[in-house]
Amino acid sequence: MDDMQKTVIGILTRKAGLPPGPVTPEATLTEAGVDSMAVAVLAMVIEDEHGLVITEADLSANSTVADLAALIERHLAAKA
Repeated sequence: MDDMQKTVIGILTRKAGLPPGPVTPEATLTEAGVDSMAVAVLAMVIEDEHGLVITEADLSANSTVADLAALIERHLAAKA
């Protein structure tokens, strides 16, 4: 598990209130319990902590937690 995956899982479990068990890199967003509120929290935290604006629609379009992390990493790399 890479650092961004750990960051995304941490945000989803600590700030969005999801139970940690099902939130794994391989889990689909549905399996992890990621709902629209969790996506909104993730978008806000990523903007606050990294200065990235990623829409909730873009975040929701990913199929797994690892895909979410990869999307954020791509945005960070493009910003650099």
